[in-house]
Amino acid sequence: MRFVLASESPRRVDLLRLAGYEFTARKSGFTEVVEGDPRETVETNARGKALTVAAELPGEVVLAADTIVHLPELPAGEATLTQAKSGGDVRRMLDLISGSVHEVYSGVAVARDRDISIRSAVTRVYMRPLSEVEISAYVGLGEGVGKAGGYAIQGRAALFVESIEGDYTNVVGLPLVLTSTMLEEYGVRWY
Repeated sequence: MRFVLASESPRRVDLLRLAGYEFTARKSGFTEVVEGDPRETVETNARGKALTVAAELPGEVVLAADTIVHLPELPAGEATLTQAKSGGDVRRMLDLISGSVHEVYSGVAVARDRDISIRSAVTRVYMRPLSEVEISAYVGLGEGVGKAGGYAIQGRAALFVESIEGDYTNVVGLPLVLTSTMLEEYGVRWY
């Protein structure tokens, strides 16, 4: 059974194709929010994206997700890092997470019409200290733009990550174990 991915994220598309799913991708147009709690943020955004697309496609199974980076040691208003929009954002975010432990949260929502299931996953990421030269070189690649926290673990930033606790695919942008379980509840399987 096919479904609709309420996202055009190349990382989510690649992960789902790698897992063997058949789907179509469609941008949701939902305006993302940042709440005080990281889990609430990703679940609210995933819900909004899924329901927006489900309202446009009656009867279709819709998958949506949202991913952020959270720095628990920072004050609430500064702790959430969403997608980097520029090289300056990438530099600022890497300065913040260099040599620290941060959390990557993803909210996942699966909907059909008004019926919706929402869950989330968290992965702890241990990033080694980065030199100014490394940060500048990484900013110059452009790889971190459009990524939560300003880096792509599946790219050159893999050189910065000492270890993780949790689902690697969550850090890429879509926790596949959680996603596959949720899709199965709606009759969607990779096989």
